[in-house]
Amino acid sequence: MLKRALFLPALLLSLGLAAGTLPAQADDTAASPRMIVTEDVSPAGFAATLAALKTQLGADGWTLLAEIDLGARIAKKGTQLPGGLVILELASGGNTIALLKNEATRYVAGLMPCSVSVYGRDDGRVVVSRMNTAALAGMMEPAVAEALKQSAARLDASIAAALAKAGS
Repeated sequence: MLKRALFLPALLLSLGLAAGTLPAQADDTAASPRMIVTEDVSPAGFAATLAALKTQLGADGWTLLAEIDLGARIAKKGTQLPGGLVILELASGGNTIALLKNEATRYVAGLMPCSVSVYGRDDGRVVVSRMNTAALAGMMEPAVAEALKQSAARLDASIAAALAKAGS
């Protein structure tokens, strides 16, 4: 049990060291447990952000496998979230097919599909959130690390383009 308790702080420290810097967060704190997540604040409202993101991801070759309206599901249980909360499950295949073909690196399937969340905050801001796979790549073997870095860069570029369009 003690080993498990020490694993998460060690993992987070490793991620921070591998990344070299702390990722931008939707709020101004850079608490270490949040290093595993990358967040961007949208210049637009929830619906416009979600629409722009879905359009841009499709244009950039990402396949939308599922759209989960977790905000609606939580609302049915009596809890209202500001703005909403939608999780997009994505696949691209471009960087991972070779890894999945190879039994030695097929374990990356546990990291799939890629999830991007769009959620509202109490202060009215809308945030796009995803796992910081670029930081995670620093802990992986070279072939996996390179694929993760390439996927993260593609996804980050798609999100940046979507947010730029949503804000214009």
